[in-house]
Amino acid sequence: MINLWPGTGEVHIRLFTLAIGDAEHPGLKQLLTPDERQRADRLVDRQVRKRFIAGRGRLREILSGYLETEPANLLLTTNPYGKPRLEDRHDHELRFNLSHSGDLCILALARNCELGVDLEQVRDDLPFEAIARQFFSHHEQTEFFSLPPALRPAAFYRCWTRKEAFLKACGSGFSSPSDICDVSLLPGQPPALLELRSNPEQLCEWSLADLAVPEGFCAALAARAQLSSVLFFR
Repeated sequence: MINLWPGTGEVHIRLFTLAIGDAEHPGLKQLLTPDERQRADRLVDRQVRKRFIAGRGRLREILSGYLETEPANLLLTTNPYGKPRLEDRHDHELRFNLSHSGDLCILALARNCELGVDLEQVRDDLPFEAIARQFFSHHEQTEFFSLPPALRPAAFYRCWTRKEAFLKACGSGFSSPSDICDVSLLPGQPPALLELRSNPEQLCEWSLADLAVPEGFCAALAARAQLSSVLFFR
């Protein structure tokens, strides 16, 4: 096993920008498969197209370093809910998940451990309370609305990113009912999965962590493992 690989209970976090310059664009596009290039070409909005090429190209660059293969040789697929993964034929233990918001992308990698990551650009024009009523569990709503209005935006992003990261780790994202789990959200409360109604016996198997990202963003990680360390690479 090469030294680059995460150890047991270790997660690698790679943070990169999707705002690529025109000089980088052709090289990253060459790393994509023909199907991915066709998908990019169908994107009408130029900025969205460049972000897609940057995200998929950087993903292939990073994964190829772990698996010691050419970026274009990687076989990527998705589960029924759209979660990307490496095809089983690679015969590996590497798991990954990524999220992007604005021009920033975050990629989490671990060894033989299901994981999810969520990144959100903080906005002050979101209808926080309406979204919380739709997507937060009863327990989360009770704690969220117990806070004074000035503290609710930060609590909203803590809850949203922790919950989304967990649901992505499960493979379903917010296509699953929002009340299958409770996550912590109060100020000063450590990130944690408090309740898992769908599989209560698995509650102790999960770890949540907030991630240090640039100002103006909020991010969280969920892993089905006891985390020993989270290492950042830029």
